[in-house]
Amino acid sequence: MAGLAALLSFGSDRTTTQTLAALSEALAPRGDGEVIVGHGPARLLVRAGMPKVFEADGNAIIVDGMAELSSLLSRYQRQGPQALISGPNPYALILADSDGLVLARNLDGPPLYYARSRGAVMVASEPTALLAAGIAAKPNDAAVARFLATGACDEVAATFFEGIRRVLPGQVVEVSRHAGSGGQADGWAIRAHPPLAAKPSRASGRMALLGALGDERTGVVMLGAGQQDVALPTAAMLGAALAERETHRAVPVYSSYMPGQERAHEALLGPISEASIRHRALPLYTDEIDVDGFMIDLGEPVPGLAAYLLWAMARACGGEVDTLLTAIGWRGPAAHLSRLSDRIAARYGLTLRFPYRELDGSDPNARAELQALAERTLPHASMRAAVRADGLEPALPEVLQRLRPELATTLLYPKHGTRDDAALARLCRLGRASDPDLDRLWRHYVLERWLSVVVRPERVAVPASRPAPEAIVAGRWQRHLIGTEQLGPQERIAEKIAWYVAEFVNTAAKPTRLAMRHPWYLMIVAKSMAVAAGRAIPVWTITPGRLAGLLAKAANGTRHPDPWSMQVAIDEAGGMRMGLAVACARLGKRSWYDRVSGVAAVAVSPPRENACPPGNLAVIPQPVDGDRSAAEIVSALRRLLPDEVAQALGGCAIVGVDATGVTQYGWDGSAEPAPELLAKLCADNPFGQGDERTPLLVATMAGSRQGAQQPGRKGGRRQPAKRR
Repeated sequence: MAGLAALLSFGSDRTTTQTLAALSEALAPRGDGEVIVGHGPARLLVRAGMPKVFEADGNAIIVDGMAELSSLLSRYQRQGPQALISGPNPYALILADSDGLVLARNLDGPPLYYARSRGAVMVASEPTALLAAGIAAKPNDAAVARFLATGACDEVAATFFEGIRRVLPGQVVEVSRHAGSGGQADGWAIRAHPPLAAKPSRASGRMALLGALGDERTGVVMLGAGQQDVALPTAAMLGAALAERETHRAVPVYSSYMPGQERAHEALLGPISEASIRHRALPLYTDEIDVDGFMIDLGEPVPGLAAYLLWAMARACGGEVDTLLTAIGWRGPAAHLSRLSDRIAARYGLTLRFPYRELDGSDPNARAELQALAERTLPHASMRAAVRADGLEPALPEVLQRLRPELATTLLYPKHGTRDDAALARLCRLGRASDPDLDRLWRHYVLERWLSVVVRPERVAVPASRPAPEAIVAGRWQRHLIGTEQLGPQERIAEKIAWYVAEFVNTAAKPTRLAMRHPWYLMIVAKSMAVAAGRAIPVWTITPGRLAGLLAKAANGTRHPDPWSMQVAIDEAGGMRMGLAVACARLGKRSWYDRVSGVAAVAVSPPRENACPPGNLAVIPQPVDGDRSAAEIVSALRRLLPDEVAQALGGCAIVGVDATGVTQYGWDGSAEPAPELLAKLCADNPFGQGDERTPLLVATMAGSRQGAQQPGRKGGRRQPAKRR
């Protein structure tokens, strides 16, 4: 598929050159060759394997698709722009004349987009090329809302980008000079003609299938669009391919399955002779689902898991076949299929055909015709399986079940709009959710990934090393933070913490090692201990009750602003107590909320976007039996540390630090430290509120070096040995 672009501006300058270079680079996946031609005020650009610009009668034209250009130009001269829509083949074209540009898209030809930019008009085959050339990547709120609600897209001129429009199938768009009050051109006027109504298809199901089968290498895709009745149209499509095949060549068949789940396509394909089909089943591993790559290729969201699976299949089987037939389009939204086909053809060299797109899937006569075709061309066992099958692709609930962490991130921290609590509630009951709810969850996920990789791409920052703060506290103490890997549920967390402290002692500077021969303390973040004890509760496993929902709405601005953390707080402290605490907060006594709710409720941490996992997707209550955990850590430290350091250990404290102060949840040591000392050592929360992963803090006495002189030294200097 060729990549078309055009720039319409007044004059030619450095900005024009840079814009054309940006358009060309963005369209590079569509072809290695490049041609740029200036024609009047316009610059035309083509990226293709063999790019070509056709010029005649004072016009220049570039096309993507099959069209008789000389005939089109002749008709254009006689009849005007509408004459560019003609013929049985789909195509898109850009025509430049002395006055401006004409954009046309015959039938459901390749997509074409246009936008205004600083007094110029730009056109391209893909919206991402316009973004690369300087168009602002601002989401279109109306298009986003419509997509989330219904899954509809590409059926109107508005795109997912605020400043970008598309040429509709059968439409002509004119861009000409706009004359100002003085009669001089002061800009460009865009006139979008109403699209020509598509002629209703009179082809039967059999004729549609035969028309989709060509002489090239054609494969059949065992995918639907999530409909339960898609197996029969797929069976008829496979039967037609088998009936029309050459006797010595097997029909390539592609399917997708999720490891560990039932393969729905096996019952349909099993009875067919192995000499007739060459089946390749592609496993769908959820940790390899590449929705980011899918969105980068397509440029805008599309509905349905089947569209992603079709893209993944095309990427995997490129070179094996030239064309893929699919039953997608049998029912449901279909306007996006031309964009899906265009992007796959441009990047992977595969042509997608949707033979049922023009048929009415709800017509019983069409279904009866396809059933008769399948009965004539397939074994009876395959036919029975097609009639009984619920679907041919991995079940969407199973896919969403395994993507729950990614879905929770999408729904908790949306990049567009506000948090959808109803969708989060559906995430907690995927097994009981309806098909429309499941489809909406998938669309949420696709939309958020599009926002992340296309609209606002995230730049991967190289993490800078964070030196441990060496601030002297209260004139006597020095703090040393210890970084760790992510602490997860482990049985021997005490030994792991002791190992980190021992490594710190072994690699510390000499003054620090000497200081640790005097009383020192170890402090551990309570949240990390709760995670290590397995107390992190993922939000998708929490089912908030009615009381939690009511209290969360009334508790806005408190520690528990969402139904999930409020439900855990109720479980920890009790519903009556939390209700009284919320009432105090509503009366304006915010400080009373913490006092009334109690330590157990205060310790409940809601999910935060920048928290260290799993704190970003889980509610974390206080650790259980903090004193016992502290005692186990002290015991492990005494076994692992050098004797002089272990003996000087004053104790281990498990603490929680926030804006209100320091809370102690566990202690073990010779004498419990004063609350004032803990507050000073944890001032300004040295552990951090983000993903610092520094849950351990060693506090040593700041002036210990002078009191730790070694034998044979005086005043810190080595004395000469005495003569004997």
